[in-house]
Order: sequence, then structure tokens, then C-alpha cells
Amino acid sequence: MKKGIKKVLSWFFYIMGWVVGIFVGGFLLFIQPVYQLITSLIAGNLTIMMLVICIVKIFVASTVGGAIWCVFDIIAGLFREIDKND
Repeated sequence: MKKGIKKVLSWFFYIMGWVVGIFVGGFLLFIQPVYQLITSLIAGNLTIMMLVICIVKIFVASTVGGAIWCVFDIIAGLFREIDKND
């Protein structure tokens, strides 16, 4: 594979890791459960099960986001060029 294509693929996977990690960890597992808790509390239909599920999602949000970023960074590392002169 050509050097330019490897560099583009490396950057693509690196950026996608950030985007997907922030979307899943930041939005789906953090912002959305917090919003759901607030709206359910205001509406008066907050259940214990909903509270527990949202709390678990909030606690694991950064771990899942970081794990997703790590997987994409490993994939990007497969396309990075290693300079033999260093």
C-alpha cells in the first residue's frame, strides 16, 4: 500500500475514534441518561429501575468512550509508518 494512502487511513481511523468515542461515551451514555432522568423526574414517572440503569450508564460512559477510542487508535496504528532512522 502506498505511503500517502496509509497516512490518510491512519488519520481517518484516528479521527473516527474520537468522533465515535465522544458520541457513544459522551452523548449516548452520559448526556442522554442525564436528560432522561431530569425529564422523568419533572414528569413524575421516574422509576427505581430507570434510575439504576441511568446511573450505571453514567458511571461507565467514560470507560466505554475511552475503550472505543483505543480500538480505533490501534487500527490507526496499523497504518502508521514507522521511521527506521529514529
